[in-house]
Amino acid sequence: MADDGAVRLDASAERSALALYSINALADMVIWADPDGRYVFVNEAATRLLGYSAEEFSQLRVCDVDPDVDEAYWYRHWEELKRVGVIKIESTNTNKSGQAVPIEITAHYVRFGGREYNCAIVRDISERKMTEARMEALHQEIYRLSITDGLTEISNRRHFDMVLAKEVQRHAQSGEPLSLILLDVDHFKAFNDYHGHIAGDDCLRQVAQAIDAAMRKPVDLAARYGGEEFVCILPCTPAEEARDIAEAIRTAIAALAIPHDLSPEAGVVTASLGVVTAIGGQGISAQSLLSCADALLYGAKLAGRNRVEADEI
Repeated sequence: MADDGAVRLDASAERSALALYSINALADMVIWADPDGRYVFVNEAATRLLGYSAEEFSQLRVCDVDPDVDEAYWYRHWEELKRVGVIKIESTNTNKSGQAVPIEITAHYVRFGGREYNCAIVRDISERKMTEARMEALHQEIYRLSITDGLTEISNRRHFDMVLAKEVQRHAQSGEPLSLILLDVDHFKAFNDYHGHIAGDDCLRQVAQAIDAAMRKPVDLAARYGGEEFVCILPCTPAEEARDIAEAIRTAIAALAIPHDLSPEAGVVTASLGVVTAIGGQGISAQSLLSCADALLYGAKLAGRNRVEADEI
């Protein structure tokens, strides 16, 4: 008859062997570290994913492998882990080849054999991070398309309306001058009818780029308002500077030298511009700015086109 103690020992040994086999069969890393962050045990996934042998790990600390962790951070983490028992965080490990591996860590505070340990399940989340990056890039591209005019590739009317509303509110709060330029390509319908829509589209693209290039500050915005009309928002820009920018735009458009045989004023494509600067702070609305700029633009056309008319409100 078999000895009962031997049977129990064999069963216990089998369970221990199965436990170790299971740990090494996991795709996730299993890492035990002591209170000073020294590696005590790692499973085969850790050696496979990070490239260090178990012996090499035994000579390392967490701060040697994780660039986001220094000694001060580790000890704060250890005290927090002792307090709460379980912590889940994202970090980075550097493999033996020096490549960064994004990871998700679920750390457990464990007492075993009279000692304290950080027992962590560590998952390689490289694929998740790549997916997140692709999704973020897609969202950014969708947003960019939603605020960009498809023809000219500058801001569209929707984006202009949103930005102008915010800048009017900012102007009301700060009292800083807010300038607006509204411009129209002179005799564009005649140009389009004579040269065709392809040439008309190319003309608008060139004009848009000339306008956009004239913006001086990161907060300045050039947008297509509709058809052959364009608009510029110039936050914190006084009247004299706004007029200078408008003149620079007018000059740049004429300098494109796009032939326009049906333009009696110049023989090339030109633009008329209305410039309004809000200096009053309170009581100014987006609509009042646009209405004033439109009236000034109309005045520029009546005065002979290819010119700038400006005023303050």
